[in-house]
Amino acid sequence: MPITGPLSKQISEEAGSEAPPFLLVPVDRITLTALSRAAPDGFSPLATPAPPPVVTVHVGDAVSVTLWEFGSGLLGPVNAATATQPGLVGAQSATVPVQTVDQSGTIMVPFAGEIRAAGLTTRQVQQAIIAALRGKASQTQALVQVVQTTDNAVTIGGDVNRPGRVPLFGAGTRLLDALSQAGGTTGKARDMIVQLTRGGVVRSVRLVDLQANPNENIYLVPGDLVTLSQEPQTLVVLGATNRNQEVTFAKSKVNLAEALGNGGGLNDSLADPFGVYVLRYEPVDVAKSLRTDPLPDYLAANATVPVVYQVNLKSADGLLLAQNFAMRDRDVVYVATSQSVQVSKLAQLFNEITSIGKSRTTQRFTY
Repeated sequence: MPITGPLSKQISEEAGSEAPPFLLVPVDRITLTALSRAAPDGFSPLATPAPPPVVTVHVGDAVSVTLWEFGSGLLGPVNAATATQPGLVGAQSATVPVQTVDQSGTIMVPFAGEIRAAGLTTRQVQQAIIAALRGKASQTQALVQVVQTTDNAVTIGGDVNRPGRVPLFGAGTRLLDALSQAGGTTGKARDMIVQLTRGGVVRSVRLVDLQANPNENIYLVPGDLVTLSQEPQTLVVLGATNRNQEVTFAKSKVNLAEALGNGGGLNDSLADPFGVYVLRYEPVDVAKSLRTDPLPDYLAANATVPVVYQVNLKSADGLLLAQNFAMRDRDVVYVATSQSVQVSKLAQLFNEITSIGKSRTTQRFTY
């Protein structure tokens, strides 16, 4: 007989076979608790307990150097402009034009000569300049600033307003800070996926989850690649509902009751309220937490396990459970057809066959 999909009885028989191809899990409060404890595989495993080490100067960085000395000397006589400024009485300054750290890792400072910069912090470079000018200028002070960096930066691309390289602050730059420097996203946060690539490891987190969970907002390290892509979350509603369709999440989090509502609700003349299912692939650790018996080896052999969750909407408690069952991207919601509908179809077909037979018999006797 024509049918929208397997009956509840068929799904139970398949799950109870000797080698079931999936894990059938009745939804109750224990199941919801286990799912709530399942942490997503986000950025937190890459987190460092403290900001990255102090940023150092690298070959190719653009560096600015400003020098001060007290009294007339190497930098020339005291001028009226500096003499009238509070705290600068008797001092003068000079700024060395911005220069790039060359392949030898050095910069040129007048009267100090070549100063080693690559691999040192800006404070260490300042101390080296002061030491080189000792005896040539009076009470010299130096300020070294990295104007543009190459290695002390991360790359941010994809759906952001200003893609490109973003420099890292010496005090540490967190992921959300870097996204702000890149001008933010071009779309809605609920539709954005943030992908972080670091040392061959690639991890992804929804932007809304990144904003809601401080543990995911980790410090970035030089060389990180951050890519934002606009991928709305969707699920598919199939079976004995009033509308079979793909549903796009209208907000960041959607529960099963809302998903069924978006599908027009259960078809009153077809649906089996005992047979409402959610089909998805779960990580092995999550699948193991959903049952007391050991997980079959053939199901645990892969990174994910096919799981079918069953919700009984014949009771008010089932409706409450559906309201707390969180949907995920690419979930499939399936509502089984009631077995009584199939019996009615068979009876209807039998009546049609019988009526055809009676009609032919009547025609034969008539002629």
